Amino acid sequence: MKTFYDLQDIETTVKIKIALSAIVDNGAAHAKIICNNRILHNAPITDNVVINDSVNLLDTINLTVIISNKVYSSQQETAVVVDSVYVDGFEIIPRYNHCTEYINDHNQQITTNYLGYNGTWSLHMELPFYQWLHQQTGQGWLLQPHEKNPQNHQKRY
Repeated sequence: MKTFYDLQDIETTVKIKIALSAIVDNGAAHAKIICNNRILHNAPITDNVVINDSVNLLDTINLTVIISNKVYSSQQETAVVVDSVYVDGFEIIPRYNHCTEYINDHNQQITTNYLGYNGTWSLHMELPFYQWLHQQTGQGWLLQPHEKNPQNHQKRY
């Protein structure tokens, strides 16, 4: 049994929830979902998919969805929609769609969560999540963690 002193004050991970849906009128597209170089899903998406993951509190978050094997048709659509991405309960997609990049085989320069082309959709947070969120919401200056170097701190007698 843990005592009061064994309990951590801070959660050391942030939870990520990714919800996707599929449009399969012309067949299912293959989707590979990667978070920080870990493959979370690698199969065709034929229905709604919800993926839960977590990353270390001080790690950056790099989320990628790669769409392939889409058969193009002018009459029937195939697509994958990133319905939502939540990090620690904060809605990131679609609210911060402008922070995503979608490189596709039609060279369409669009910011979207509707993946209608074969290509790579990505959300890269260059800072740990809470620092990134603080910056995106314009909340001002945020202190960064500082690691003490014991060699630089000598005792003075």
